[in-house]
Amino acid sequence: MDVWSFADRYLRPYKVKNNEIIPELCPYCKGGQHHDKGTFALNISKLTYNCARGKCSKTGTFRQLCNDFGEEADRMEIWDSYKPQKTFKKPETRIEPLIDSARSYLRLRKISDKTMDAYKVGSDNKGNIVFPFYRNGDLVFVKFRPARKLEKGERKAWREADTEPILFGMDLCNPDYPLCIFEGEIDAMSGHEAGIPNCVSVPSGAEDLTWLDTCFEWLRQFKAVYLFGDNDDPGKEMIQKLTVRLSDYRLFIVSHPCKDCNELLYREGPEAVKRAYDNAKEVPVYGLIDLADVKPLDVKNIPSVKSNIPGLDSKIGGFLMGDLSVWTGKRGEGKSTLLGQLMLEAVDAGEKVCAYSGELRADRFQYWINLQAAGKNHISTYFDSDKGKDVYYIPKETLELIKEWYRGKFWIYDNTIADSTEETSILQVFEYAAKRYDCRVFLIDNLMSARYNTDSEANYYRAQSNFVGKLVEFANKYNVHVHLVCHPRKTNASLDNDDVSGTADITNRAANVFSLEKLKEEDQVKHGCDIALKILKNRWEGATGLIGLNYCQISRRLYVPSIGNNRVYGWEKSEPTRNWWERVEDESLPF
Repeated sequence: MDVWSFADRYLRPYKVKNNEIIPELCPYCKGGQHHDKGTFALNISKLTYNCARGKCSKTGTFRQLCNDFGEEADRMEIWDSYKPQKTFKKPETRIEPLIDSARSYLRLRKISDKTMDAYKVGSDNKGNIVFPFYRNGDLVFVKFRPARKLEKGERKAWREADTEPILFGMDLCNPDYPLCIFEGEIDAMSGHEAGIPNCVSVPSGAEDLTWLDTCFEWLRQFKAVYLFGDNDDPGKEMIQKLTVRLSDYRLFIVSHPCKDCNELLYREGPEAVKRAYDNAKEVPVYGLIDLADVKPLDVKNIPSVKSNIPGLDSKIGGFLMGDLSVWTGKRGEGKSTLLGQLMLEAVDAGEKVCAYSGELRADRFQYWINLQAAGKNHISTYFDSDKGKDVYYIPKETLELIKEWYRGKFWIYDNTIADSTEETSILQVFEYAAKRYDCRVFLIDNLMSARYNTDSEANYYRAQSNFVGKLVEFANKYNVHVHLVCHPRKTNASLDNDDVSGTADITNRAANVFSLEKLKEEDQVKHGCDIALKILKNRWEGATGLIGLNYCQISRRLYVPSIGNNRVYGWEKSEPTRNWWERVEDESLPF
C-alpha cells in the first residue's frame, strides 16, 4: 500500500499542506475526548508520521504505520525516500498591481476582473502581464507575456529562470472535484470563467512536462483529471503523453472546435466552454479500445531509439517503443558493456533511461558508464602499485560535465533495497520511473540475478517466464523499450534462440533476440573484429544477420571497425536552449 492509498482508506477527510497529509483526526487517538483536530501529520517525502497531541504523541515510519493497521507498505515508498531533490530559487520579480492596459487586454479576451483577481495576475515594471504560480501560499514560479497582440514571430511568453515549474492555479483547487489541465494560463482562466472547477495550466507549454515531477505528490489528491488541450500538434501530443503518465486517474478528454479554450470562450461564450467540458469523453478502461479510434500506423515514423551501430539500425530500424529485446551470450562476452553503451545512446538522443543491475552496485555501474561516456581521449591512468597495473580514471572537470549531462535522464534501481521478491519491486520502480520521470528505455541486467520468491527449480523458471510476460506488458502499456539480459545454457557451439536459459516463453515473447560472442584469436584476424553481434530474431522486419564489433579496453566501448572509436556524446557538445513555450498567436483574432 502506498501513502495515498493509506490516506484514502484510513485518514479521510484530510488536507495536504507543506508536503504533509493532515487528517481531521489522528487515526490512533481520534483526537481524544475533546476530538482535537489537525494534530496528526504524515510526511509524504520523509515517510514519517507524528501526532502532536500530548496524550498520544505517536511517531514512526510509514512502514510502521501500515503494520499497525494490518497493511503492507509498498516498496515504491522506499524508492520515494531515495529520490534526489533538485533545488530551485524563489522568484525575484516584484509583482505590481495589474495596470489598466493589461486589464483591458485580458477583458478583450473575455477574462473578467474577478477571475484576474482570483488568479492574482499582476504586472511587472515594464507593463507585461505577470502570471504568478503559488503553492500553499508561496510564490514559486513566475511567467510573463506582453499585454497586447503579438507581432509575427515575437516571443509569446517567458519565465523567470531557475524557479520551480508547477501548475498555474494550484491554490484555487479543491480535491473534492476533478482537476482540469489546460495548456496556457489564459486558457485556464477561460475555463474558470465558464464555471469549470480546478482549472490549472502547465508552466512552459505543451512539450515540457517537468511539472509532473514537481507536482507529483500534489496531483495524487485527485481521483479524476480532465485534459483540455489546444487543437494543434503540440497540444495533441501533450494529451497523448498525459494519458499515459496519468493512467492511474479517471481521465477525460475535452474536445472543441477552436484553437484553444480562450478562443472558444471569445467566439462562442462561457456556455460553449462548459458544454465542451461536460461532454468530455472518458478514456476507456485499460485493455478495451474501439478499433475505429486507433490512429493509423505511420510506418515511416514509428518511435524508436537508434543503437548508432549502422549495420544493426539498418536491419531492425532501431529499437521500437513497446518492444522487449533479449540479449544473450556467455559471461564476459560484452553484453553488459554494449547495453550500457545503448543506454548512453538513448540519453544522447534525448530519451530518459532506467537500469537495473543485479551484479553491480550503483557506484561500480556508474564508473563503467562514465568511462563509456568519456571516450578514450578523455580518460587518464595512474599506476596502482598494489595491483601492479594501470587504473583508468576520468579527471574531475570532465567527470562533472558528464554527470551534469545525464543528470535527471539516467536512473538506476537501488539494489541495496532488494528483498526476496525483487522482481516485484523492479517492476514497481520501473513503472514509477516511466510515469514520474518519463523514462522510455529500460535495462535489466540480468534475468537470473533478480531474486524470485520460489521454492523449486520448476517454479523458478515459471517465475522467470511470468516476469518476462510482465515486462512485455509494461513495454506495451507505457510505450517504452526494455532490454533484458539472459545468460545462455552451457554450450560450446554458436548460440540460437533455444540456447537462452529458462523456458521458451522468454524468446517467444521478445520482439528481438540478440547474441554477443567473442571471436577466437584466429577468427579475429580473419574477420578484422573482436566480437560478433548476431540478430537471432526480429519480429518487425524479420531481419537476421551478423555485425562485427571491436572493443576498446580503455573506454569500455564497442564500435564498428570501419567507423572507429570516435563517438562524441552530448556532454562535449553545446546546444542552444529550446524554449518550448514560445508560440505565435493566431493572427485572425484581435489579441
